[in-house]
Amino acid sequence: MPTVEMVTSRQPGPIAAFVSSTVRVLFATLLFTAGGMGLGLLLGIIGMIIYGLAAGVQPDMRNAYRHVAIPVAIMIGCFAFVGALVLEIRARRTPEP
Repeated sequence: MPTVEMVTSRQPGPIAAFVSSTVRVLFATLLFTAGGMGLGLLLGIIGMIIYGLAAGVQPDMRNAYRHVAIPVAIMIGCFAFVGALVLEIRARRTPEP
C-alpha cells in the first residue's frame, strides 16, 4: 500500500513576508512611475505641439520633460506607492481561509 504524504501549508516567516511585501510594493511603484513618465511625456509633447501651433512659435520640447513628464511621474509614483502599501497591509491583515 503506497504511503500518502501530508502536505502542510506553512506560512512564511515574518522576515520573508516583510521582504516579499517590500519587493512587491517597490516593483509596483516602479512600474506605475515608468508608465506615468511615458504618459506625462506624451501629454507634454502633445501640449507643446498645440502651444507651438497656437502661438506660432517653435516650442522648446525640453519643457515637456521638465514641466509635465517629471511632475506627472512623481505624482503617479507617490499614489502608486501609497496604494500598493495599503493593499499589502490589507492583504497581510486579512486571515487566510
